[in-house]
Amino acid sequence: MAYDTVVVGGGFAGLSAAARLASRGARVLVLEARSRLGGRATAFPDRETGELVDNGQHVLVGAYGETFAFLAEINALDGVRFQPALSVPMIDRDGRLSRLTCPSFPAPFNLLAGVIEWDAIGWPDRMAALRMASPLRVAGRQLRPGARKIAASPGETVENWLIRNGQTPRLTEMLWNPLALAALNQSPADAGAPAFARVLAEMFASDAKASVIVLPVKPLDALYAEPARQYIEEHGGTVRTGAPATIRVANQQVAEVAAGGERWKARTAIAAVPWFAVATLFEGDVAPLATIVDHAKKMTSCPIVTVNLWFDRSIIGEPFVGLPGRAMQWAFEKPPRSIDGAFQLSLVASGALPLLERPNEDLIAEAHRELLEARPNARTASLLRATVVREPRATFSLAPGQPPRPGTETPIGGLYLAGDWIDTGLPATIESAVRSGHRAAAACAGSLPDSPI
Repeated sequence: MAYDTVVVGGGFAGLSAAARLASRGARVLVLEARSRLGGRATAFPDRETGELVDNGQHVLVGAYGETFAFLAEINALDGVRFQPALSVPMIDRDGRLSRLTCPSFPAPFNLLAGVIEWDAIGWPDRMAALRMASPLRVAGRQLRPGARKIAASPGETVENWLIRNGQTPRLTEMLWNPLALAALNQSPADAGAPAFARVLAEMFASDAKASVIVLPVKPLDALYAEPARQYIEEHGGTVRTGAPATIRVANQQVAEVAAGGERWKARTAIAAVPWFAVATLFEGDVAPLATIVDHAKKMTSCPIVTVNLWFDRSIIGEPFVGLPGRAMQWAFEKPPRSIDGAFQLSLVASGALPLLERPNEDLIAEAHRELLEARPNARTASLLRATVVREPRATFSLAPGQPPRPGTETPIGGLYLAGDWIDTGLPATIESAVRSGHRAAAACAGSLPDSPI
């Protein structure tokens, strides 16, 4: 079968690119090396119950416009639940529960108004929050073309940026650090401030709805991966899993794509693999790609560790709660999916390098201990089972001095890049992956003769 485009990689980036092309009439082949679609955002069967468990908790926000457009395109938007307004419950290290609730004011005043009313902090902290109004406005203006003033310097860390803008230790621990860890998956002492400023700008620079939390209500493969497969195939495309692929380059053009002993000639190809897989993807005359490959090799990876605990009853009584100042920074509760009616709690550690090599039993014990300290009512609940999920290369480092991220286009004719690591301006998020996928689809379409798009 002849294909207009071959997409290598079946995560958010590859599937969003393929779906966008298929929706416009292009015939697409998707090749995914793993046995399941989804890449670093997928689900797998639990060993004991067979229920699908995500390989890590993924959270979206209202600013993820391209992601929601993709879900709508594949008829999967019912797989997420939007908050009506930003509301974040937090339990501090003393066990005190509070809730940051932001009114529907124009951004960023919705955030500032919410912080002013937040009873978890004192008046010095509230005054410090007001000092962030100016940096947030500058960050918002940076989103517009031609902006000259910047909110954060390229060599500045999140920690230094917050100190420079007069943020107090209490407000930093309760608000800024949890946001930074969730968005950047890296310690604020290491992560670059420009990426954090960009996240805050997208969440708090325009529409108040951009900051609301959006949670999946289905396992990740059921949320988007399998709906995307169905959509692509219904539109004349093909999706193959368990198909590690290579892209052969000749005369500075895509010559062919090979997988499982088969070869395809396509007018265009999209490499939608992570940075750590780029070096082994290409064959042939790859010299023009040397800089891209070299930079990808030098990118540092950052891990996420998730401890899943199943209890005989609800523990937190709501979808999620923040646990600032702890090893496990967030807890997410899911309603029963298994036949024993157990409630699953996913406790997430972002920037989890110190935890990565610890034994499972230690991680489970620490997560359980932190949960009991935060929610003493959990002491009367029965812990039914527990698992640990490690993603050693969940995201790439945003520390100052990391190699530059590539754009969508390459020096090879007909070859385009997609993935959360492509230079979208965002950190390694689902939205970054989907934006890159849509950009790659648009670039592919423009290079196809008699393009259907």
